[in-house]
Amino acid sequence: MSVFAGQQLHVTIQDLPPILIAYTSCQLQEMTGSYSGQIRDGFQRIKDWARQHGYDSSVLKVIGIPCVAGTQLISYVCALELPEAMTAITEGIQTKQLAGGRYAILSLEKDSTTIGQTIGHFFAEYVPQHQLIVDSQRPSYEVYYEDIMDFCVPLL
Repeated sequence: MSVFAGQQLHVTIQDLPPILIAYTSCQLQEMTGSYSGQIRDGFQRIKDWARQHGYDSSVLKVIGIPCVAGTQLISYVCALELPEAMTAITEGIQTKQLAGGRYAILSLEKDSTTIGQTIGHFFAEYVPQHQLIVDSQRPSYEVYYEDIMDFCVPLL
């Protein structure tokens, strides 16, 4: 494990199953400053939608999928794992399946002041040091828990 700013990176390699999600997208490329309000609103929207359709959003996995161009965050998918397939999707909410397979999972504290630096360190140092090859055909995604998040990076 590598050490960054006095903290150890907590990385595991796992085979993850596919995940069916319901989601809404936040387009951010036109925004300046902080995106947290728009992303928070996107998560609230998907949680409200889940409750309206009979799901208990507190027991569903909360998943975020950042879309980055270079170092610029251009969009963000706010999602919940669905326990079953749905055919009637409404109100701008869509479904799709995140591909399963081999992933590097970086577990870190939900601290907005360090998340970006820690993920940057993971890609800049941990990935090459451990000779990992990122699969660019599948998106990286974030799974949120009470105090931590898992940043899941697809591997070849």
